[in-house]
Amino acid sequence: MFRDYLQLPLPVRILCLGSLINRAGSFVLVFLAIYASEQLGFGVPFATACIGVLGLGSMAGSLLGGHLADKVGRRGVMLLALFGGAAILLLLSTVTHRWWFMLSVGVFALVADLYRPAAAAMIGDLVSIDRRPHAFALMYISINLGFAIAPPIGGLLAGYSFEWLFWIDAASMIAYGLIIALTIEETHPRRVSVEAEPSPSPRASWIVSVRTIGLDLPFLSFCISTLLIALVFVQGLSTLPIYIRQLGYSNLQFGLLMSVNGLLIVVLQLPLTHWLSRFNAMTIVLIGGVLISIGFGLTATGSGLVFVAVCIAIWTLGEILQAPFNQTIVTDMAPDELRGSYLGLFTMCYASALTIGAPVGGAVLYRFGPTALWTGTFVVAMIAVAVYGLIYASVTRRVARVG
Repeated sequence: MFRDYLQLPLPVRILCLGSLINRAGSFVLVFLAIYASEQLGFGVPFATACIGVLGLGSMAGSLLGGHLADKVGRRGVMLLALFGGAAILLLLSTVTHRWWFMLSVGVFALVADLYRPAAAAMIGDLVSIDRRPHAFALMYISINLGFAIAPPIGGLLAGYSFEWLFWIDAASMIAYGLIIALTIEETHPRRVSVEAEPSPSPRASWIVSVRTIGLDLPFLSFCISTLLIALVFVQGLSTLPIYIRQLGYSNLQFGLLMSVNGLLIVVLQLPLTHWLSRFNAMTIVLIGGVLISIGFGLTATGSGLVFVAVCIAIWTLGEILQAPFNQTIVTDMAPDELRGSYLGLFTMCYASALTIGAPVGGAVLYRFGPTALWTGTFVVAMIAVAVYGLIYASVTRRVARVG
């Protein structure tokens, strides 16, 4: 099994290692709300508004990054995101005026998230169709391992000085940027071709991208389903922690419950992806959506510690199924010359969910209670599953033609 991952192209393995290093140093994202509300004294409402601005910047960065990855190349966009993001982080550590701070947070998210669609497009360039689930699974587990490492280390650093969070976070981005600059070549098909025709103007290129994607109804429907699932999934990061505390569990019990997700991803992501890669990707994504719907929906029916852990395990299994195969399907559906743009719009669905889902879920929990919230997540996720079912045949045929 592990041979399939070790045999991935060296640049892909380097990208995964670099993502692990970068995410392990992503302290600012983890502690942003605490830093803004307590260290700078801006208060909780303003700090949570900064999280919303972070999501808006991420949405813009995802779209722009995908377009630029097609226009100027994957490698250059990733370097801009990493080196530019590091510079903005260092600047952000010195900002104490609230509105300048909020603006800087948005600019940082925009620049840093140029990276995501460009990296995904590079993986699509480098990896054959049948190996793409393995590549995206390895990237996904690398990111999750990094995020598991960041909070405890960040907590220790914050005990000395919050400035350390910004400096080391920036250093991790610079380190990853240097790894890419020194070891990875451009992979964009048109950029590496010696006989490539002159590129169209930026405006013409943008119009072509918008027209092509706007007429691609199966892809847009897939993105709608992705957004709906993401709106549900983001509750696991926003309202579920609040709900667990409302049930009266201790900090230790809360930590144990929230560790179920990361532990299962680390243990199951690679072997399950290896085994499932022989099956229809749309089938796997659809089953994953059902599991996410059931896992969140069941949360409304019980409150025991083990029961909540089982619910988390169910929707985590759905996440494990969907994560690599979602990106594989989008990569396969995209024309080679617009791969970055397709992945940019797909990535924006998750950024949009963070911006919309967290405040909406919080409002539902506050005004209507947990039963309404978790029942609502079940309904929304099942609507997404229904859309998957409607486009199942057309997407399957299209991916099969690519293969």
